[in-house]
Amino acid sequence: MKYQLQPETAVLDDNGLTISAGWAVVYNVDAKGEFLQATYQYLPVGVGLPANAYLDAPKEVKDNQAIIHNGQQWTYPKDLRGTMIYSTETGAETTMQEVGEIPEGYTSLKPTSEFDSWDGEKWILDAEKQHQHDIDVATSQKKQLLSEANEQISYLQDAIDADIATDAEKTRFAALKKYRVLLNRINVNQAPNINYPEKPQLS
Repeated sequence: MKYQLQPETAVLDDNGLTISAGWAVVYNVDAKGEFLQATYQYLPVGVGLPANAYLDAPKEVKDNQAIIHNGQQWTYPKDLRGTMIYSTETGAETTMQEVGEIPEGYTSLKPTSEFDSWDGEKWILDAEKQHQHDIDVATSQKKQLLSEANEQISYLQDAIDADIATDAEKTRFAALKKYRVLLNRINVNQAPNINYPEKPQLS
């Protein structure tokens, strides 16, 4: 033939070695076997394919699939990388990093509140968990208010004991002691339905 209009196509034997030099379309993968790209490769006689390359073409896939060669054939596992998933134990959010199904102990369903618990299929509001949170908040607030009241009562008690308290300080002292009694009577188990007593103001 006077003109060679097409490049020579490489021919490989059953052992994967080139018996007729030429060009071949090869399909390259990374170290984990995931498809990277198709390229043209010139193969001299007596050589095989470069590492991590295959002659057989993978098929087209959907956006939520990956193309992986397992050393024997192409596989097409689910690819959810970048998808937000949530721990069914804690509700903590994380991002899918690997090819494959959502790992056990996680779901793609987002909890609607920090008090949700996973029932095996969906998130449900854990009323007990929410109530315990309300109790913890009320306990902390009660302690803070009592600490502030105790500090002011202690100061005013010193003024009274030293017989230098003003009438306004004596009045505030009595009001603060009543306020402290009301604080101590608060039942935090009734949270969040708690009416805190009004703190006496400076006159």
